[in-house]
Amino acid sequence: MVSIPYLDKADLAPLADAAASWKALPAKYDALQREFEQRVVNHLKGHWDGDAAQAAFVTMGKARTEYENAATEAERIAKLLLDAHGEFTASQKQLHALLDEARTDHYKVYDDGRIEDVDPRQDSPTASASPGLAEERKKKLDSLVSRLTRVLELATAADEAASSALERDANGDSQSFNTSVYTTLDSVEADQASALMNKKGRLSDAEITKLNLLLSANKNDPEFSREFAVKTGGENMLSKYNELMSPPAGTTLSKEQLAQLKQLKANLGTTIGTATTSDDQRKGGPDPDITKFQNDLLKAGQRDFNANPTESPYGLSGYQLTSSLMSEGKWDKDFLQDYGDALITAEKNGANAGQNPDAYWGYPRTLGTTNIGALDPMTGYMDALGHNPEASTEFFGSDTTVDGEKVDHYDYMMKDRHWPEGAGYTGDDKNPNGYNNLGHALESATTGHAYDTSIPNPLPKHTTDQAELTSRIISDVSQHPDLAHKGMNDSLGRMSAEYMPDINRALANDEKGLDKLYPEGDSAPATISDKSERDVTRFLYTVGQDPDGYAAINYGQTQYTSSLMQYHLEHPGAYDISATEKIEKISTNSAEVEGIIGTARKDAVIHEKVADDAVFNSRIEAAGDWAKTGVGIGIGAGTATIASPAGGAVAGAAAEWVSGQVIDSMVSGASRDSLGEVVYSTGGEVEDRKRSFMAVTSDAAMLANERAETGLSQEQVDTAVSKGLNSGHGNAKDNLDDFASDLDADTSGLGS
Repeated sequence: MVSIPYLDKADLAPLADAAASWKALPAKYDALQREFEQRVVNHLKGHWDGDAAQAAFVTMGKARTEYENAATEAERIAKLLLDAHGEFTASQKQLHALLDEARTDHYKVYDDGRIEDVDPRQDSPTASASPGLAEERKKKLDSLVSRLTRVLELATAADEAASSALERDANGDSQSFNTSVYTTLDSVEADQASALMNKKGRLSDAEITKLNLLLSANKNDPEFSREFAVKTGGENMLSKYNELMSPPAGTTLSKEQLAQLKQLKANLGTTIGTATTSDDQRKGGPDPDITKFQNDLLKAGQRDFNANPTESPYGLSGYQLTSSLMSEGKWDKDFLQDYGDALITAEKNGANAGQNPDAYWGYPRTLGTTNIGALDPMTGYMDALGHNPEASTEFFGSDTTVDGEKVDHYDYMMKDRHWPEGAGYTGDDKNPNGYNNLGHALESATTGHAYDTSIPNPLPKHTTDQAELTSRIISDVSQHPDLAHKGMNDSLGRMSAEYMPDINRALANDEKGLDKLYPEGDSAPATISDKSERDVTRFLYTVGQDPDGYAAINYGQTQYTSSLMQYHLEHPGAYDISATEKIEKISTNSAEVEGIIGTARKDAVIHEKVADDAVFNSRIEAAGDWAKTGVGIGIGAGTATIASPAGGAVAGAAAEWVSGQVIDSMVSGASRDSLGEVVYSTGGEVEDRKRSFMAVTSDAAMLANERAETGLSQEQVDTAVSKGLNSGHGNAKDNLDDFASDLDADTSGLGS
């Protein structure tokens, strides 16, 4: 590994000079060739005949070729050195920036790569008064370590590739010029990586380390990924991956070896995904080599790859291996559609006509001793869709035909498919079935961004397809609460948070001027149903019984309420009522949402025994980082701006500021209660929740009031919020009482 001192102090000027010198050589060789032609060859032509002359002219012809080859080699070496200089320069700049950042933030970076926190606050008596300081410092340190390791990996891979390229003699023992010199480090590294994947026999630990380094450094590089995939081949890729993940019988791997293999899975999956998208910008249409690679993966789907036939007569199928890799990275949208269709077809034609994936994907197949991957390939595929929102939206809005029968993708995944139970099927001890993965796919399909990334700001506007899928999910879950399977409610909660404008409009469906009170921005609306208030109530109640779902909805509604307060107080003409009436109306809807999910929480604790208050509160705390990225959840429901009454648009930055202030207070656990008992939005009892709601909503209103300079007093704001709270909680109780008889869950004592 390239060391920090070496990269930090390396003088790259000589390398740039060498590249410039080599770049100048082709012109000099061309000049020498012309001079040789004029002063020797042309001078002798017509003046020298005979056998000796013929032999001499043949030799002079070879000399002309050597001049040309010399120019070609010089040109290619110049390109290689320039590419190497660019890679080293970029790595060095990144290192210098990281070292500067570390010094500024009081971290000491040692020459061996260790980083120590030397912030004087850590040893001060006041450190204990800032409980979040240690966690914040640890996150910064981990981030520095991760980024520093990445920079050194890139520099090391580039250094080794440059050395290998310059030592390479494509002509063997020939004394001729080498016209096959590499021109880019990507090509060198792709050759090195594919050679390891094509090697017969199991790779050594050192070779796995080398392969990991190459893939880690280049996994997001389209040129490298394309060459690597094409030179390795689809079927061979799966065969070698299976072999690496299936050590010989009796082999006991160390923790370090297992960690290497898990890292290899992630690096290889991301690299292949990048390869499938490498022709996205290609002029002239799809890359035929990448198309062939993708088709080879599809063809290998139902083939068994068995690295240890003595242990089991069956190996893992190509689908299981591909899906294992597919859970990482960004994959081509069209390939994901084809793969999903093929996977459903395989299941429908499999054991018990697709009704028993356990038997089709399970025993006698086994993950082996490493337990890396998942027996149910649909889990990896769902996570692939979770990372590829455009593909996910398209998949859940389409169908496929199997033996003349149309299979609706959404219905099959959400309602019809049996998801096998057990960590072996999901590859995750904490995830007993694939519903969590299904939630990831639905989350990306409805929100337009990957499920495991921070909320974009501004949010991508919701398309018609996304909004229609959201409406479908809300309607289905409201009518059949059992569809909100354990493990997917966190995703449904985050989805709900980003559709708060639509949810609020649905709950206030008897209000006049909803488009003005809850403006849509330029997102497509989720028109839930003609019974939208009922459906939304039941949906929120169902998802709110889960601690993660409750936390996401809680934060989402708080952000939306804060943004609405700011917008309407700053734009009095947007909805023609007084400022206090606006605060009351907004508080009413917000309290209705809180009343629904608060009741759901209470019932989950008391009746359903889903979790206790401590678990719900811990989820509120755990979701804090996610919530702080979501200040873009605002009045535009997917945009940073919103149409103003006078036309044009007004920036949502101020509304986001108010939302951010309130969320920061919630995340930090701040309290406005004089007794110091109420923590923002974590109270389990009804009165605690009401006081918490008052604190949060009044703070949002006052922050908005101060920025809008409306002149309202704290008492006026509190009175308006209190009226809204009573109305909203009353609405929530009425709605839940009306629908209690239809709910599948035990809802005795609703709203009490």
